[in-house]
Amino acid sequence: MEFILISLSIISAITWTADAIQCYQCVQVNSDTCEGESVDCPNSTQCMVASELHQYRDTYHSIKRDCNPGFPCDGLYSSNFNDVTVRVNIHCCSKDNCNTDDYKMPPENIERKGKICPICIGDGFTECISNDTEQCFHPGDLCADYIGKIKDPGNNVRIFAYKGCISPLFCKYKFCPFITLEEIENKRFDCIPPN
Repeated sequence: MEFILISLSIISAITWTADAIQCYQCVQVNSDTCEGESVDCPNSTQCMVASELHQYRDTYHSIKRDCNPGFPCDGLYSSNFNDVTVRVNIHCCSKDNCNTDDYKMPPENIERKGKICPICIGDGFTECISNDTEQCFHPGDLCADYIGKIKDPGNNVRIFAYKGCISPLFCKYKFCPFITLEEIENKRFDCIPPN
């Protein structure tokens, strides 16, 4: 019996090692690249590079290399209207330490092909109300209605209300894929199909 338990432990260790992948891990705010160490990713079979563009008052582009915790790859997490843009692009690969790419953000299609959403921003307010609307860039975009407290790339924590176009991936994963935006408190995060 003891021999069987030892054998199973060895097989388990070998299997764990075979399934694990090593990925570079680093984060750099407002930079095209970052350097870090290789880490074991026992619960992931993919490495990722996340590139983030944040344009509101100031422009930040940031990068993160890590094990992929389960985010869909080669998808765009975005929210935008007028001069406010938040986008994250995630690129994945499946070999040890393959996530060596630098900041890589696909260009935004300037031709708007989506539906119409209400737009407004209430920086420091618990509500934003406007009769303005805007056509979304992407056909699958939804209309966001958000109220909460966030920490921005400058580490400022503030109450924030927002209505505008948002990608389905952003609706599903919320702030999790973002590098510089952190949600401190969520009062409302609705994703509504456009008219």
